[in-house]
Amino acid sequence: MTAQTASSDALDKGFQALQSGDAARAGSIFREALTRHPRDPQLLFGAGVAAGIQGQDEDAIAFLKQALQIEPQLLQAAAFLGELLYRHGDLELAIKTYERALPGAPPSVAVGMRGRLTAWREEASLPQNREAIKDDRFTISFDGPVQQKLAARAASVLSAAFWRIGKALGAYPSAPINVILYSERQFHDITGAPEWSAGGFDGQIRLPVRGATQNLAEFDRVLTHELTHAMLKSVAPRNLPAWLNEGLAMYFEGHDGALSERRLAAARLFVPLAVLQTSFARLNTAQALIAYEESAFATRALVDRIGPAGVGELLQDLSAGQTMDQAIERFGITFAAFESDLERRVGAKSRGAAVR
Repeated sequence: MTAQTASSDALDKGFQALQSGDAARAGSIFREALTRHPRDPQLLFGAGVAAGIQGQDEDAIAFLKQALQIEPQLLQAAAFLGELLYRHGDLELAIKTYERALPGAPPSVAVGMRGRLTAWREEASLPQNREAIKDDRFTISFDGPVQQKLAARAASVLSAAFWRIGKALGAYPSAPINVILYSERQFHDITGAPEWSAGGFDGQIRLPVRGATQNLAEFDRVLTHELTHAMLKSVAPRNLPAWLNEGLAMYFEGHDGALSERRLAAARLFVPLAVLQTSFARLNTAQALIAYEESAFATRALVDRIGPAGVGELLQDLSAGQTMDQAIERFGITFAAFESDLERRVGAKSRGAAVR
């Protein structure tokens, strides 16, 4: 077998493993092949993707940078690297990465990249004199004296919530977390978030602060909600369904899951959880309301069944590559039975079309 054939064989096996959802195996295949072909840009790209899927962002960034140094026109590597850099707060390098890649991008890909570039440039145009409050775990950036008071409050709220959530899940992520406070217009222009969104996490916590000083409890709630997403990204960087991600964020913010159950029962509405596997950003306001209520209900039922420590174990199994069906079986139940019980409690027939 020639060196080129061996490299091609590793690429095929590695990307097949990625397509089947086994990022750990794919990573092993790519890394082993790189010991023999350290300057193969496709192997470096594959290793970067596998590392990124597993939440090993620093390794992913290093692999992708190497791939682009060797093959600057490797568009897929540039696209993936740009998003990783942005999530890690390196806005300037993310912009440069996309600007270099755009001239060679086909029209179908260029549209999306230009959209991201527009948003990133908008963010880069924000006043450069933004201040920040920093500690070992959080960096909170803000603009002006009103936001400074909110930033100080945010530091206190985030610190307390971090230890509370970490204790419940049995995991305390070590990576620092960036928090950015915006005006309402800045938030929606930069993030592209739907109008119903009160905050966001895309590797950094982003919050609009309009009216926050008049409703500090709501400010605290949204902060805790987004912090939960940030911590879950570190604990379970893959295979975490959106309903559980959002449900845990609502659980730790203090949302009443029993109230959500009563609301769903009153509406006789239950959506199959398979419909709620992916991001809710695609939903309109009415659909999002249903999705969040059911996520809160289902997650509270799961916590009641297996306990917060059990949820922590389940998250570890998901991150290790198990599906939800597989991970929940360690607690002596099947996912089908769990979902059937939820539907029975709501007393409704499935209405998945409500949020499709």
